[in-house]
Amino acid sequence: MRGSITRLNKKLGCGFILGEDGCEASFDLSSLEGIDIRALSIGKAVEYQEHFGHERLRAGSVRVIGSGINPRETRFPH
Repeated sequence: MRGSITRLNKKLGCGFILGEDGCEASFDLSSLEGIDIRALSIGKAVEYQEHFGHERLRAGSVRVIGSGINPRETRFPH
């Protein structure tokens, strides 16, 4: 599944991802695959595996993909 980071708390080591399907999944440090939470930011594009845990949708095997920049929101100088 692909999505983007919608909420992030680096101090607590957790956050949420909004998937392409419109569902939001939570993640924590144990969900990250080969990345440090300090490398994440709101809007960053990620790929992950969904599963249910503790009565909520969880993201596992979270990996950064691309630059996380929405080309429609990129502004270039005139």
